[in-house]
Amino acid sequence: MAGHILIADDDEGLTKAVTWYLEAEGYRVSARHDGKLAWETFEKEGADAVIIDVMMPGMDGFQLCRSIRQCSRVPILMLSARDAEVDKVQALNLGADDYVTKPFGPMELVARIKALLRRSSYVDGPTLKHGKLEIAREQRQVFVDGKEVELPLLEFELLAALVSRPQRVLTRDHLVSLVWNDFYGDERLVDAHIYRLRKRLQEAGLHPCPIVTVRGSGYAFRPED
Repeated sequence: MAGHILIADDDEGLTKAVTWYLEAEGYRVSARHDGKLAWETFEKEGADAVIIDVMMPGMDGFQLCRSIRQCSRVPILMLSARDAEVDKVQALNLGADDYVTKPFGPMELVARIKALLRRSSYVDGPTLKHGKLEIAREQRQVFVDGKEVELPLLEFELLAALVSRPQRVLTRDHLVSLVWNDFYGDERLVDAHIYRLRKRLQEAGLHPCPIVTVRGSGYAFRPED
């Protein structure tokens, strides 16, 4: 069994199609058509990844994402029929790892879930340390001045990619190739994740933030030490 996927979406036709493709790949799938029921299922059974539609009865997708993220780092993929940037930013701010706009193909969704699961089990080398910042790659933990900073999966991967290449400028394309593996979205999502990552590090006491924008090129990790 490849893992347990929880789907929270009130579109039964879409849910059946996605479930079929996921089960064909060996995943166990729990489908719930109500946000509150999905939350109750997650509390009882957990999941290896969660697919959440924004618009649902009982509890909307943003509320469900927030509730899950308060107690778990499980990969979360958000779905929405709305392509508004504000919705994408809100989902990322709440801790979602990916955002897909309807309509989409079930095979694309399965590919995204597989990519998220690969990253969630990623193990790569020893601890990285620069000044107050410490990254335990194997444990997927980040510390600032000894205190742990909770990061969503993609933000952790972006930070690890930048910190492991200090002073080097990484373009959006390069970050996508290093972090996403299977990427189908707008590269501006990289900017949104970097923005949230910087904010979390600054709120944790990392001033100035060593992740800098290199105008016209990309991003770089430039520690003071």
